[in-house]
Amino acid sequence: MTSYQIPRNSLAWMLLAQVAVSAPHIVRLPIWITLVCVACGLWRIMVYQGRWNYPSRWVKVALAIFGFAGIPLGYDKLTGVEPAIALLIVAFFLKLLEMHHKQDAYVVILLGYFVAITEFLFFQSIPYTIYMFFSVLLITTALIGLHQTKTHIQPMRTFRTAAILLGQALPLMIVLFVLFPRISPLWTVPLQSSMGRTGVTDSMSPGDIASLAQSDELAFRVTFDGQVPRNRQLYWRGLVLSEFDGKTWTTSNGLVQRGVWRSNQDQPPWVDAIEMRGEEFSYNIVLEATQQNWLFALTMPEVPQNNKLVVLAHYNIASRIPIRNTLRYQLTSHLGSVLSRELNDYWKGQYTKIPLYSNPRTQVLAKKMLTEASSSREYIDDVLRMYNQQEFIYTLKPPLLGRNSIDEFIIDSKKGFCEHYASSFVFMMRAAGIPARVVVGYQGGEYNPRGNYFSVRQFDAHAWTEVWLKDQGWVRFDPTSAVAPERIERGLEAAVEDENTFLFDSPLSIFRYRQLLWLTDLRLQLDAIGHYWDAWVVGYTPETQMSLLSKYLGDMDKQKIYFLMLGVFFAILGTIGVFILSKRSSAVLRPAEIEYLKFCRILEKKGYRRHHGEGPNDFAARVSLSLPSLRDEINSVTKAYIEAVYVNEVEADLLSLKKAVRVVRFKSLASVD
Repeated sequence: MTSYQIPRNSLAWMLLAQVAVSAPHIVRLPIWITLVCVACGLWRIMVYQGRWNYPSRWVKVALAIFGFAGIPLGYDKLTGVEPAIALLIVAFFLKLLEMHHKQDAYVVILLGYFVAITEFLFFQSIPYTIYMFFSVLLITTALIGLHQTKTHIQPMRTFRTAAILLGQALPLMIVLFVLFPRISPLWTVPLQSSMGRTGVTDSMSPGDIASLAQSDELAFRVTFDGQVPRNRQLYWRGLVLSEFDGKTWTTSNGLVQRGVWRSNQDQPPWVDAIEMRGEEFSYNIVLEATQQNWLFALTMPEVPQNNKLVVLAHYNIASRIPIRNTLRYQLTSHLGSVLSRELNDYWKGQYTKIPLYSNPRTQVLAKKMLTEASSSREYIDDVLRMYNQQEFIYTLKPPLLGRNSIDEFIIDSKKGFCEHYASSFVFMMRAAGIPARVVVGYQGGEYNPRGNYFSVRQFDAHAWTEVWLKDQGWVRFDPTSAVAPERIERGLEAAVEDENTFLFDSPLSIFRYRQLLWLTDLRLQLDAIGHYWDAWVVGYTPETQMSLLSKYLGDMDKQKIYFLMLGVFFAILGTIGVFILSKRSSAVLRPAEIEYLKFCRILEKKGYRRHHGEGPNDFAARVSLSLPSLRDEINSVTKAYIEAVYVNEVEADLLSLKKAVRVVRFKSLASVD
């Protein structure tokens, strides 16, 4: 059986496209799968050059087994996005060795489009989007080259044609993106948890947040509608940790199970204990993927007008499904709200529970300080004063702590990060019989004047406390502010500038060079662009679409959107069709062809028009029979034209052609006279 010889132009672009679309996945592929892909590509090149034959059936079976068997060996489980994409990539490259016919080449090219799309399951940033658009351009070039066998000498012409086609498709793509109804997929693909940047977790041990503070990755961005809170008010509440085993704080499922507050349901009983007071702030948050359910908000948020979000009994926001992609949500918070003025005996017991024999020295210290205080509030002030007046140090490099971590921190080392102070403070409150709990989230953020928003990053992660006081409810206390008030006012970098430990594990981080104003300005400009991209492209949800269309077109239902989308779609198609049909051919002619057309027009004026599809030799023979006086000149023009276009393509032949055409024009005019 004779195999189809794929054009060299198309094969080169095809292999280049395969490398481009697969390159971002290499870091997620086991090494042996990468080796199989490289082997398939090299083998296909050898087949094209005639050095090797197509592999035998057993060789292909061996490569397939080696590639597919590497998937379960390289991943913890077979289900999930990464193993599925690895399987697709293996099939993508193995198909090269079965490319015997043109339809096989079509399959390889179409698989390339699928592989390109899969990268968006992991990243949707502007650089990745530009890169994948370029990859799609390469795939399209390979598809066009499959039908242009004579352009192998000038492969960039094929690339230019593909670029023009994609450029012409961009307006229609934008219209469909904005107007096409955005619906949830018929299926969902759970991403592996390892791919998410989890950030703040549902447990806290000494050193956890200090490690997180060494990352400059974005957690979320916030845009306020109107008034903006002061930096010391920006406590982004995430999780409440209420159970303590002597070293680690965790959430309490029992406490959360008291109910949730949804916008489309009746209020649970605990909602009645909330008194919305104080300044009101409305804001939009664009949250990065975390693979977790909890969200972040200022205290105290109203129930979101989004049936996918709920308010939990700890007064924090959560999503019904894990955040696998960038999420945009809008909230309104009242920063002076009063939470739970009353607390029954059961919940008081839950919030004062500590392990019986845990950290005994701290328990003794707490009871001693309590006897010296006249009230619970005075006792709280004394504990905060202890952090402030004694030799406590706020540091990103705290010493390792043992089993009784709070004893070792408060009495021995006195060196710690925010989680050390929050954990020890709550423990001392509970040791004194005062209900208290740890709250984790983020504090502060960097204001970007280029886009009028705040960027909250992982190094803004923070832990603080809430203490229940009679007639006041849950009151926030941040023991870190007693040790390092600059952390709350100016951020982490200002708090640790003396020890030079800010992002010390990331020496290449651009945030370490904020003193360079031009670099900071450039970073803010780029970050603003990324913010608008996340907000209006990545975060373009059905709710955002309806809000945008309603803003400019009034209230619209889905049926109106359908008709609008179809109308614009066909209007654009009609405009393109009219433009193409009315456009005259603008093919670029070579100089020799221009001279020959001049020759044809000279003879056409004498009544000898060249027929459609008539070759130069046939045309010369026909006209020479009727014009024997010009036979030699006509043959000279024809010979010079063929030499200039089809044989030598040199400047001398072009000059000969021009001279011959001038002779024909002169004799033609002379014969008329």
